[in-house]
Amino acid sequence: MSEGDSIFVYKGDKPKPTKIDAKAYIKAVKDHFHNDRKKYEDFLAIMKDFKVRKISRADCITAVKELLNGDQDLVSGFNVFLPDWLEI
Repeated sequence: MSEGDSIFVYKGDKPKPTKIDAKAYIKAVKDHFHNDRKKYEDFLAIMKDFKVRKISRADCITAVKELLNGDQDLVSGFNVFLPDWLEI
């Protein structure tokens, strides 16, 4: 898998997010949690654990869902990276 490839499978009309999309989303998470550095670091740890396959996709989604605690902007942004059938 090359650096820009996704570990999610995309089907249908939903465009595959780019590396630029991922960087923009990570910045949005960082900006959102600017007063709570631990939550931002927790988010990065979840992403790292998923990337190295330390946690499953389902566990990653569950952890992110709990961390974002219903913040609709961040949830919508995260959903960009999920197949439609796995959106939060």
